[in-house]
Amino acid sequence: MSDNEKYNIKVVERCFKILDLAASRNAPISIQDVCDSLDVNSNMAFRLLSSIQNAGYLDKNGQNGLFSLSLKCLNLSRVALQSLDIRNLTMPYLELLWQNFQKANINMGVRNGTDILIIDRIDGNSLPRTYFTPGRIIPFHCTGLGKVLCCMLNEDEIDKMIEASGGLKAFTPKTITEKSDLMKELEKVRLEGVGRDRCEYIQGDNCSAVPIFNAKGEIVAAISASALEPNMSESEIEGTIYKLKEMANRISSLLGYYAV
Repeated sequence: MSDNEKYNIKVVERCFKILDLAASRNAPISIQDVCDSLDVNSNMAFRLLSSIQNAGYLDKNGQNGLFSLSLKCLNLSRVALQSLDIRNLTMPYLELLWQNFQKANINMGVRNGTDILIIDRIDGNSLPRTYFTPGRIIPFHCTGLGKVLCCMLNEDEIDKMIEASGGLKAFTPKTITEKSDLMKELEKVRLEGVGRDRCEYIQGDNCSAVPIFNAKGEIVAAISASALEPNMSESEIEGTIYKLKEMANRISSLLGYYAV
């Protein structure tokens, strides 16, 4: 028995799995959802849900009996985001980017396992705008940030990303939905050092993203500029790439990376 198994407490593990389940859904979860996910009976599922609710991390709808994450979870997310050193390091450069492209939204993302997380964002000064609050999970296969953060993964790792996201879901008519096309796209991103989303995730929204490297040459984050077409044209978003790369190179150098 490994140390991890030796000190594993089953009920605690199950509670965290329920929180993961609730976080992965775009809708509240039911007792049956927990039964199916954890392979437990309804009595155990109810006790686990009630325990998490009593701790303040789940809210229960009194009318339909469904459970959803509470606002208390936001505090954990806020503290986690604040603890990311790269976020503190990158913010001044995001602000410089925004000074150059004030109609664009300036974003930073990281990969956490099979999730692509927005960890920082400066909104453009134009309306309408898209809203990607820090902590939001976005698709990996149809966003500039996601493509950049996954472009160095091998095929087995990409398969895990696809499985975790429930397949290559189509969000717009331009979304890549075939694995072979995605692999070609990721190879292009790797060669050019740019991830492009041209109305693939949100209709009428374009994005250009570039990688940030650490001292080992690993992609540890990505930054991007995005905007709806009424605010910036596709060619204007394409025109942000040179400045994005300049800022990304400056951040990467601070992390000890030197391009060959």
